[in-house]
Amino acid sequence: MNSSKRSTVFVMLLLAFVLALSGCAAPPPQQASGGEAGAASDSGGQVVLIIPEEPATLNQYLAVAAIVRQVADATTAGLSVVDQNGDFQPVLAEAIPSIADGTVSEDFLTVTWKLRPGLLWSDGTPITSDDVKFTWEAVSNPDSGAVLSNNFEKIASIDTPDDLTAVVHYSEVNSAYPMQFAFGILPRHATGEPNEMEKWEWNRAPVTAGAFVVSEWNSGDSIVMDRNPNYYLDGQPYLDRLIFKVVPDPGAQMAMMIQGEGQVHLWPGATKEDYDVQMEGEGALQEVPGQWNMALRFNLSQPFDDDPGPTPPHPILGDLKVRQALAHAIDYDTIINDVNPGVSPATSPFAYGWYRCDIPRTYGFDVDKANALLEEAGWVLGDDGIRVASGAANAEDGTRLSLQMEGYTNFQPLVKLEEAIVEMWKAVGVEATIQNDDFSIIFGSLADGSPRKTGNFDILIYDSSLSIDPQATIAGLFHSSAIPSADNPAGGNYSRWVNADADAAIDLAGSTVDVPTRQAAYCELAQLIDDELPELHLYLFTEGYGATDKLSGYAVSIWGSLTWDVQNWKLSQ
Repeated sequence: MNSSKRSTVFVMLLLAFVLALSGCAAPPPQQASGGEAGAASDSGGQVVLIIPEEPATLNQYLAVAAIVRQVADATTAGLSVVDQNGDFQPVLAEAIPSIADGTVSEDFLTVTWKLRPGLLWSDGTPITSDDVKFTWEAVSNPDSGAVLSNNFEKIASIDTPDDLTAVVHYSEVNSAYPMQFAFGILPRHATGEPNEMEKWEWNRAPVTAGAFVVSEWNSGDSIVMDRNPNYYLDGQPYLDRLIFKVVPDPGAQMAMMIQGEGQVHLWPGATKEDYDVQMEGEGALQEVPGQWNMALRFNLSQPFDDDPGPTPPHPILGDLKVRQALAHAIDYDTIINDVNPGVSPATSPFAYGWYRCDIPRTYGFDVDKANALLEEAGWVLGDDGIRVASGAANAEDGTRLSLQMEGYTNFQPLVKLEEAIVEMWKAVGVEATIQNDDFSIIFGSLADGSPRKTGNFDILIYDSSLSIDPQATIAGLFHSSAIPSADNPAGGNYSRWVNADADAAIDLAGSTVDVPTRQAAYCELAQLIDDELPELHLYLFTEGYGATDKLSGYAVSIWGSLTWDVQNWKLSQ
């Protein structure tokens, strides 16, 4: 879901893992490029950040909403972080473990983390390797309620030979090991029992290693944070205070920015040109290419047959020629330039990051080709201009070529896209209808009867994203073993796509930490997706936030949240 809408919850370089595996111990991110604010060397002061909704928790391992990370990153410090260039940087760790320095074993199953000496929690208690171990114990506890597992299930054990050393033993290769503890470590002394994680007082008032500490939480109104006096970077953070102000109404948010009552504006929902004009030279929309990739997901299996499995084939979409025709009937230039201007083209799930694969648009806009493919597939024009089956592979003669697109509610760019596609497909004799569901329905569970889990849909249309290490997500979306069923309710292969070569590519990418091997495997998968069209990618959203010109030192990052580098921010007085 695009960030301006989503309530449920990383164009970077190959160096993301090359750095991690080379043994380079780059310094933590300090002053990054940001707004040109003039003299702000002494900084101090407070910044008001306008957010559209209130987070339910600041415990990122319990987060089911994107807003949690936007706020919680100000209070969080992990062992590592992904910077704006897609590179891993050490935070509480001295360095990113690597094969070169012997802190990653040759079989990739043992990773040794060394903490910086002298680290303190915000209450003054020393941070030790036992806190790293406790984080694994807590998050992996089946009764913790944690929803962000971060591959903790792959850890077999953690040894703590001294207070600064945590030796992580894996039961299987974790290609994402550099970000194992990127979402923060938890203090054993200040939290609670793992099976009571959802009830911890810490969730709203965390004892933290991050840049700021919660000093006041006014439910429904604001969260106030003051600088952490025990933060690991001397002299930082530069700001004295953050105030997260909850303002649901977009008009009121904009008014606060114009009047100088807010300094940062999350998810403005406006084009850069419009936003900058409204700010009248006192601020601007800070943009970066986004992670959120809009795609059509075709159901290759028969819907509404009480069987969520891959067979029998969908009567219409089970034929590759039909899927190819639908792809050729879409005018991509019109969508990008007129329907949703400001987005950028995407042709595969791997549209950014070190794993980027530049797949050409194989099925470009071609109405004649679309019509010819539908005729070849046994779909002829009916009297009303809508095609019907006549010798189609999987449908009885006379079956109407009618399909339903299902998306999520209350997001106007999606509605505009759906309406445009309906008209484009109608031009080649395809009848399409729109059904947009509440988040709880379309993104629900198998037990809840979610259409994508049960397989009771024709086409899903929504945006999704990949993290800096996409393996777990990709395996969940495309591996044949990930088709949802009663025995595998968490499966995410919603197209019910089965391809042995795709399975092999996914398995290969997850069996090593070698970047070139992994990228080649992902690009092989991208080509297979393009060949067989279980899904069709359309475009990437642009992400951004508004900021006053008085704020400097920030770096907008595709991989990070609003506050990922808040320790570097300065405010000119």
